[in-house]
Amino acid sequence: MSDDPQYASLFLQSESDDLIISEDVRHGSSDSTTDPSNDVEDFLPLDRSDGVEEGDEDDEGQVEEDSAHEATTLRIYESTHPGHIQKQQGAREIGEQDAVWFVSTFRMNWGLAKMRDDNPLTYWQSDSPNPKEPHTIDLFFHRATFIKQVSFFMDYFQDDSYTPKTVSIRGGTTYRDLHEIVQIECEETVGWKNVDLSEIAGEPVRVFHLQIAILSTHLNGRDTHIRQLKIYAVPSPASDEASYVDTDIPFSRSKREKTMR
Repeated sequence: MSDDPQYASLFLQSESDDLIISEDVRHGSSDSTTDPSNDVEDFLPLDRSDGVEEGDEDDEGQVEEDSAHEATTLRIYESTHPGHIQKQQGAREIGEQDAVWFVSTFRMNWGLAKMRDDNPLTYWQSDSPNPKEPHTIDLFFHRATFIKQVSFFMDYFQDDSYTPKTVSIRGGTTYRDLHEIVQIECEETVGWKNVDLSEIAGEPVRVFHLQIAILSTHLNGRDTHIRQLKIYAVPSPASDEASYVDTDIPFSRSKREKTMR
């Protein structure tokens, strides 16, 4: 595991709640209030012509608007999902069995699992006490892995100042030798941000440690939201297999020693 104490280990099994898309509790209409001094009015039928307060109408309109936006978000998420093309190109999605996943901080009930549940209506939310520190997602692979593409889903119209703006993708062998592969700027939009590392570097990037660092957010927000994160890798080239008998890293469950031929 990372020897940097700022990282909190967030294994997905710690958040084993089942996914139900309709359980987005952020959207709901406010109950209309009544004057406690007029108890009799509580039992009278509501006259829709003049009994609905302006605030109630606003709430109902907001719920309808939010529902329409969520439907659009779900449609965009599914129709433009990068997994379809990546599979055709011979890449596979990195899962929890392939790496140990960490995030720098998280808000209670909005941790790593919310970023890995295939639901664009949920998200990881950072909870950093230091606004100058970047928010990071780290993957420590059990063996050398060739990363082809990093894709993350964002929703500016829902997340506003939590939306990532500047993102750095870094790779290396350990935390100490991480180097930046690419830095990107994110637009104010709803959809996937696909970063093709094989195109940027000329080939898939070989790493033991991959880090996605959110350096800034839109509107100078302090914390961030990542709604979904997908990492795609390709099989190891034959040339690399010939160079390493075993590519397990020290903290993986296997303790076999890596040897060079």
